[in-house]
Amino acid sequence: MADDHPLVREGLQARLEAQEGIEVVGIAACGQELIDKAQTLLPDVIVTDISMPGLSGLEASQILRRIKPELKILMLTMHDNKEYIRRAVACGADGYVLKDAPAEQMITALRQVSAGGSYFGSSVAEALLVEEDERLTQRETDILLLLIDGLSNREIGERLSISARTVETHRANIYRKIGANSLAGLFKYALRHGLVELE
Repeated sequence: MADDHPLVREGLQARLEAQEGIEVVGIAACGQELIDKAQTLLPDVIVTDISMPGLSGLEASQILRRIKPELKILMLTMHDNKEYIRRAVACGADGYVLKDAPAEQMITALRQVSAGGSYFGSSVAEALLVEEDERLTQRETDILLLLIDGLSNREIGERLSISARTVETHRANIYRKIGANSLAGLFKYALRHGLVELE
């Protein structure tokens, strides 16, 4: 278990150890300490905060996932925005619970993750759903790449066998979804998501 606030660590430890079948084998105050102790103590599950001094919980989780792929990871954090949630999932988190959630929810999440499942609290699941809704469709991705190549709506329509008006509708949706208002914004998005590469 890792958290940089002593009161949180102690409170969480007491709460967990009061549960049947749960044993806290180690406590860490930062990401590097979490990595070191996890390799020595070989826990089944790590419960970690995201924001900690030095290595974050996300970075530590990513490293531990590579070292010990079977390790279960539960994020316990105050961050409820979709960027943190998306990054946690990308780093291999099996669960994500907010610190202001009821204690029972955290225990449920821990047991579920330990059993090989996943757990995302209702507000977290809602944020993930919003993230999913904002992803570009395959057709939108195709149009994005053609826009970056400098093609006009008419040229894209001819290439994809759709009308220029349909291309314009897709184009407006693309700009809205990714929060861009220029071709440069489209290029930055494509670069960030690995759709294009700098030569």
